[in-house]
Amino acid sequence: MLQLPQIPREHINAADYLRSGDSKMKNRQGVLNGKRVDFFKGKSAVNALLRQNYKATAKRSRPRPPVTDRPSAEKLLSTLLSDGLFVRVDKPPKSKHLTLTQHHPHHQPPFAADAYYAWAYEGSEWSMYLLGLALVALTLAGVMFPLWPMPMKTGVWYLSLGVLGIMGLFMILVVVRLFIWIGTLIVLGQGGWLYPNLFADVGIIESFIPLWGWDPKKGEKRSRSAGVKAKSSGSDGEGLVNGAADGDDDDE
Repeated sequence: MLQLPQIPREHINAADYLRSGDSKMKNRQGVLNGKRVDFFKGKSAVNALLRQNYKATAKRSRPRPPVTDRPSAEKLLSTLLSDGLFVRVDKPPKSKHLTLTQHHPHHQPPFAADAYYAWAYEGSEWSMYLLGLALVALTLAGVMFPLWPMPMKTGVWYLSLGVLGIMGLFMILVVVRLFIWIGTLIVLGQGGWLYPNLFADVGIIESFIPLWGWDPKKGEKRSRSAGVKAKSSGSDGEGLVNGAADGDDDDE
């Protein structure tokens, strides 16, 4: 059990950032000693601390330790490791079953960017309490549904119909855009998508922008991939503080 009062508040704030969506860090789920835990790779945490969001999302009421470069980020992570906010684990390839890294009881292995770590800190205690209370309240509300007044039952009925209608329209849109893509591929030799970003990893509004898009041709794919490789090879070492290595390629 973590003794949070003994851990500096700034360190806990840094851990909260790493566990939040603002860090864009890959927190994945694994199994450690029969318990499901979140784990990450060291370099993913380093890159998260080097992003602009680390400074941009910090608040005066919740300060975080300063990070200016990669060595300072690794130093901060070593401190969080010493605080016991996460522990070093071994991860076999293509497996999510983790084991604690064996080390001398009085010698903590230093933080390493190529190592894996499992979270011992599960987030703010208040948020866990509020989430638990919300789940209990939701369960009681569902159990007591027969006792609800008729206007509330009617409202829930219409709300459920609205949700089902939205889901139905979405499924129809998916089928229609698939038929359009097949038709344009057969007739024009190039597939065209209605709402090409519908399943992209973007926001809800951005999913419907633009209205139409074409599949890139084979020649365009090759030239685009070659351009990306040339750009990445020519910009190694640049932009670490401004969001380095957004595509953290954690080994599976």
